[in-house]
Amino acid sequence: MKIDRQGTAEEIAAFVAERVPPDGCVVLIGGVDVGKTTLARALHRLLGGEVVDADLGQSTIGSPTAITLGTYDVGMRDGYFVGDTTPRGHLVLALCGTTRMVRRARRPLVVDTDGFISGNAGRSYKLALIEAIDPDLVVLLPKGEELELLRLSCEVTTVTVRLLGVRQKSRQERINAREGLFRTEFSRCREVEVPWEGIRWRGTLLGLGELVDPDVLSKMLGCDVLFARRMGRGAIAVIDGRPLSAGAVKAFWELEELFLIPKSYLEDRLIGCYREGRFAGIGRITKALREKLVISVPEGEVPEAIQPGCLRITASGRELGRSLLP
Repeated sequence: MKIDRQGTAEEIAAFVAERVPPDGCVVLIGGVDVGKTTLARALHRLLGGEVVDADLGQSTIGSPTAITLGTYDVGMRDGYFVGDTTPRGHLVLALCGTTRMVRRARRPLVVDTDGFISGNAGRSYKLALIEAIDPDLVVLLPKGEELELLRLSCEVTTVTVRLLGVRQKSRQERINAREGLFRTEFSRCREVEVPWEGIRWRGTLLGLGELVDPDVLSKMLGCDVLFARRMGRGAIAVIDGRPLSAGAVKAFWELEELFLIPKSYLEDRLIGCYREGRFAGIGRITKALREKLVISVPEGEVPEAIQPGCLRITASGRELGRSLLP
């Protein structure tokens, strides 16, 4: 793949800055360990304006698992919670979040993307992102030929660059770095107790429909129900124990769908916290109890709404696994 310019981050930033108008937008695309964030920092120093940090796993502007908008010296001004450290499986959310942050950004703007470029899915995602953002310039940072098809398919002006002296990190080093980011975020959190009915949920059926009496449903299911809602021909419940008669409940209530969530699926669940309609940072659900949830949230300030992510994670930043809530 033809390289238009190679050099230090400062040299490449100067080369790129000459091609970006004063109110322009430049998008950086490449795999892991090619120097995207190093170049983004150097470009931001030259251009000013703001940065959209769309690298969900190695965030430098704000919270990991969120697409964030701000500057390297001040930090996050706005954000969009995706709830995972990779866009895989969440391409619509990642595309929506990046586009929204670009619309809200002050220009000039640098967009630092994630390293998901492999295969048809990675290439299609990045092409869709470029089309949605419509930047003035796309900067490709390849290791080999992996971005050639993307370059040929891209209808925006592109330049191909290579940063010298970029250190290749091991998989364990990247995991350790990500855990450190989570620990830093969670160190700002404090536990609060919130009654189930006092929580406004985003992105899950737990926030929809009418409340169901847990005692009534506990008797019908034969296990302890902590919280439940019913919406039309569907219902959802958080349970503690093994249900005995889910089919009978569906038949009695004439339900098409009954979602039963073990409380263990909620505990240690990553959450995005919202205040005044804007993303305010990440936290965790620490305990699911009969009358309340215990949640660890930024500064211990009860959020207006919470959005569960797909990660379960410890306070130390260790990922316990992934699962989606209905």
